[in-house]
Amino acid sequence: MLRILAIVLLVLDISPATAGAWMRDKGSGYSSTTLSATLLQDFSESTYLEFGVRDDLTLGAEVAFYTFSTGLQSGTAMVFLRRPIGERDRPTIWAYELGFGAGWSGDIVRPYVRGGLSWGRGYQLRQLNGWMTVDASVFIDAYYAEHIGKVDSTIGLNFSDRFSGMVQVFHAATPNISATSIAPSILFKPLKRRPNIRLQIGAETQIGNAENSALKISFWRDF
Repeated sequence: MLRILAIVLLVLDISPATAGAWMRDKGSGYSSTTLSATLLQDFSESTYLEFGVRDDLTLGAEVAFYTFSTGLQSGTAMVFLRRPIGERDRPTIWAYELGFGAGWSGDIVRPYVRGGLSWGRGYQLRQLNGWMTVDASVFIDAYYAEHIGKVDSTIGLNFSDRFSGMVQVFHAATPNISATSIAPSILFKPLKRRPNIRLQIGAETQIGNAENSALKISFWRDF
């Protein structure tokens, strides 16, 4: 059970902030690397990549590793595609994702497929612009037909050309185990001459398990 919980917690942890329903323009891409450490001395590292093959097709991959203070190690790896649903120039946009990969914990390896549906919308608060996303997905175990459901919600606000803030809520569950986390963070562009590079600094707290709160640092790059 602990190893299955480890996979649930890792799936909960890998939540790229800019996925949502937005597509990458043809020939453009995005990458992020995230490091996280909890008060219990659990550590995780994840790398996320997506690239616009066409204006209506984005391909991506993500890899994550998690090391518990007990010494147990877990990880996930996945490749996926994203396609839009309906017109892209509407205020509210939708997209779907299909992917396959595997999660492992110790000597347990669980291949899975993933299906997802995303919703996104921009908004304006006085003179400031922001964005909202909801990403719902299900990870289906290819061998045992078990599943992990996941819902990520994000609301963000751009305070200036260089500074933004956002709050995310992550929820992952199996029929027997569930976990929900809240993650506020700030984003900023440290280099004026490199506006395509951003840093994210934030915290994440699992509801009902505050001692497992984590500090997260991410490096984002558009290319």
